[in-house]
Amino acid sequence: MSDFHNLAAEFQMNSECISRDILEGRIQTPGGVIYEDAHWMVDHSISPVVLRGFLIIKPKRHCEQFAELTPEEIGSFAQVLHHTTIALTRVLGPEKVYICSFGDMVRHIHFYVIPRTSDMPAEGLEVLHLMFDGRWSCSDDEAAEVAARVREEVAHLRNP
Repeated sequence: MSDFHNLAAEFQMNSECISRDILEGRIQTPGGVIYEDAHWMVDHSISPVVLRGFLIIKPKRHCEQFAELTPEEIGSFAQVLHHTTIALTRVLGPEKVYICSFGDMVRHIHFYVIPRTSDMPAEGLEVLHLMFDGRWSCSDDEAAEVAARVREEVAHLRNP
């Protein structure tokens, strides 16, 4: 089992909600908060970092399914997602940016924003599978540097 899976299992056993722990500052992500508004928060994935630029968008309010989001949260999400993907594209220049949500291990809806670079297979499910075996991992410092650059781009997009 990968370090990521071990860590996720440990958080699941020791935490009611890892997303809540991050939102309330009990767990720090590399580079800290990239963006937040009244409804959403964007940050880099937790350590150990499986992929440089692997961002996570999560609602500030606890909910487990997309259908539980309010119209205001959904409206805000569209802009947060748009700005996040533009900023990540400008910073890393990936060939594609995947957006997906799998909320079974962490019972708080969240959206993965995953850059696929030219050295990765051009097949989303294969990228997801291979991402957790360590082949594209990076240091917390590298992840923090990407987070800082994406934060600057998002700020520029929001306030041109």
